[in-house]
Amino acid sequence: MKRFRVLPPSLADGLRRLRALLLVLAAVALLAPGAAAQSGEDAEDKDGVEKPQVSDEIVVTARKREENIQEVPVAVSVVRAETLEDSAAADISELQGYVPNLSIYPGRNQSTTLTAFMRGVGQADPLWGVDPGVGLYLDDVYVARPQGALLDVYDVGRVEVLRGPQGTLYGKNTIGGAIKYISRDITDQATGSISVTPGSYGNQDFRFLLAGALVPGKLRAKVAFASLQHDGYGDNLLTGREVSDKDTLAYRVGLDWLPSAKVKVQLSFDATEDNAGPKGLTRLEANPFCPLFLGAACPPNPGLFDTQSGLEPLNSTDASGTSLRIIWDVSPHWQLKSITAYRESDTENNIDFDTTPARIADVVATYYDEQTSQEFQLIYDGGGKLNGVFGLYYFDGEAGGLVKNIFFNSLFGTTEGTTNIESYAVFGEASYAVSDKLTFNFGLRATEEEKQGIAFNAGYTDDTFSVVTIVTADYDKSKTFSSFSPKLGLDYQWSDDVMGYVTLSRGFKSGGFNVRAQSTFFPNSALPFDDEELRVAEVGVKSVVGNGSTVLNTALFYGDYNDIQVSTFTSFDSDGDGQDDAFYGDFLNAGNATLKGVEVEFDWKSRSADWFGLSGNLSYLDATPDEFLDENDDGFVDTRVISNAPELTGALRANLAFPAFGGLLSASVGVAYRDDSVLTNEGGADPRNPTQPLLPLIQPSFEVWDAWISWLPSNGKWRIGLVGKNLTDEEYLTNGYNIPVLGVVQGSYGTPRTVTATVEYRFF
Repeated sequence: MKRFRVLPPSLADGLRRLRALLLVLAAVALLAPGAAAQSGEDAEDKDGVEKPQVSDEIVVTARKREENIQEVPVAVSVVRAETLEDSAAADISELQGYVPNLSIYPGRNQSTTLTAFMRGVGQADPLWGVDPGVGLYLDDVYVARPQGALLDVYDVGRVEVLRGPQGTLYGKNTIGGAIKYISRDITDQATGSISVTPGSYGNQDFRFLLAGALVPGKLRAKVAFASLQHDGYGDNLLTGREVSDKDTLAYRVGLDWLPSAKVKVQLSFDATEDNAGPKGLTRLEANPFCPLFLGAACPPNPGLFDTQSGLEPLNSTDASGTSLRIIWDVSPHWQLKSITAYRESDTENNIDFDTTPARIADVVATYYDEQTSQEFQLIYDGGGKLNGVFGLYYFDGEAGGLVKNIFFNSLFGTTEGTTNIESYAVFGEASYAVSDKLTFNFGLRATEEEKQGIAFNAGYTDDTFSVVTIVTADYDKSKTFSSFSPKLGLDYQWSDDVMGYVTLSRGFKSGGFNVRAQSTFFPNSALPFDDEELRVAEVGVKSVVGNGSTVLNTALFYGDYNDIQVSTFTSFDSDGDGQDDAFYGDFLNAGNATLKGVEVEFDWKSRSADWFGLSGNLSYLDATPDEFLDENDDGFVDTRVISNAPELTGALRANLAFPAFGGLLSASVGVAYRDDSVLTNEGGADPRNPTQPLLPLIQPSFEVWDAWISWLPSNGKWRIGLVGKNLTDEEYLTNGYNIPVLGVVQGSYGTPRTVTATVEYRFF
């Protein structure tokens, strides 16, 4: 049975939520006895052998300089390469189970389009006139567009996820946070591996890596390749073709040149080709127009991933990028970095919104983008009271596309245009040690960005889209957006293992132009929308307790979120008969909200049974709208919710590692919980009942269980692993659409239960 609703939470959901909360809190409770039992004991056992600890240093570059994660006064999570490999993570959407207050999933019906929300801040609209709210960085290069940005997991060193505004160091589109994908370093030490991963639904993953010195101490190279494939999770019941399959090829090559002991030049190129069919959309309710067009009703299909689409299943994304990094150690205390990059992508995507053989709501879309960026960083670390980063940033980008809409096989229209962006920024962030324990942190970023929006939206006589009947928008406008993003903070080292911090920060996302404007009926829709702004106060504690057995980090935050940019589908009466018979895509500043919450991350290793440990996270988020706008003067607000902001999320994992069969056997079993989550933003009245507002789709709370086991022989040459995901075959929506004027209520479900096995051989 399909699990979604358009109603407020029920008592049953509340009980389910409470059960999951108790489950995660039980894990936290287990930490206290373990820590207390060891508080007076020596870090060595009776034989004098030091026991394993989880407090080994994890080095991050969250502040663009290398630091121990426990000494960084920022809410940052790190997922290591070993974790991603052992759990057979296919792409970065699987970070959702490891990071507090993170929602990340494939957008629209494309398997490689990124949608990310952090602490309720993000953007789900993939069109070219809209910026993301969570910044993605691939080896320090900002990836501006979501197409092809749901990065595949291969050649990964670690992934760092920074929560909250990161404006001082990472710029305008990190208002919600930043995701940093860091590939493996190239060293003189030769490394190489090859792995195959067969499994459910015909899974056939293949990964290859070879890296090392061409000229020791002078020239190094790397080649990494991944082919990720599986059959469809469902079928097109009309054509017999599979849907929700995967067919991705990705590769990365790198070259490091060391002309001297002080200079390193790094050149890299990466490319991704997504050749899968469209990700499956399924009807959640019967489309009421089916009897008119098909002579029969079309209720929801029995399979969660099945469709009956009559639209050609076209979907492809080609994305690539080149970067040149020059790192110069000017002196023992100063380092200069130059990062030059170019990226581009091209996408074709057909979306059958009604998922029926009829042409009720068929969309044929193409997107393209290209970006050039240049960043200079001057990093100072004197080993004394003062250290920090000063930088300059330039970005030049062009993104555009053409969307052809066919509604009721009689309305033919296009959304067509380009958004050009030129952005300049100067930034800096520094830390000054007031005393041995107290440090003052401060930063500022000044950004000026010019956006040019070009649009030509029109109606046509037929599906050849050759004869224009009406022009709904025709503009070429420019606007400059400027912003200052300051940050102030203090951190205090209470002891060698406990640090507390407080920060005040501001993030912003620049305004722009609604590429779907319908200025014939709504002239204001062609006007630019304003910047988004988020001001956050955060208090955190980072600690290592129990003689190194437990890492326990917490963060509390309170934010004022202003002029929230929201994409909605708004119904309207196009022929004046008093009935809504058309809709358009609106993009507006919907109002303000208050964001507040608590986040806890923990990693505990038993000292009495050092083969066992627990890890996980727990987060609470209250994303409350303060006010919303009645943009169309229709008596109803145009949006009422903060989407992708579940109140409670958490994860708990039991981890095991011990010698067995002449090698190391490791395993993990865990559960991830997500509370009720609003998936869509709706506007105006419900056309089926004009006296009532149109309610959004809501995914009720759910839990997902995963497990893996891996064996590594003593020589480290082979790795054999078995992974099970979504073991209870939980049914849950990741996104959807609710457009009653077209009879569309549909969504996309998360991955069903899968089991895969991995065999990896390491050359060196």
